[in-house]
Amino acid sequence: MGAPKAIVFGFFAMFPGAFLALMAYIMFGAPDEWSAALYLVCYGPFFGCIAIGIWLGLADPDAAELAE
Repeated sequence: MGAPKAIVFGFFAMFPGAFLALMAYIMFGAPDEWSAALYLVCYGPFFGCIAIGIWLGLADPDAAELAE
């Protein structure tokens, strides 16, 4: 059940990732010319959110410890 759950979590993580990338692009000043710094600003949040979603999807729910 790990791989399908990871794919679904990664898919749903694209939406906040796209929003964060758009906000970072706007906060960077929305330049007309593309520069090397925009790769990190635009692609970092997007693919970072997808990676975190996949990582959470692959996490074993039985390994979580509950505080008592």
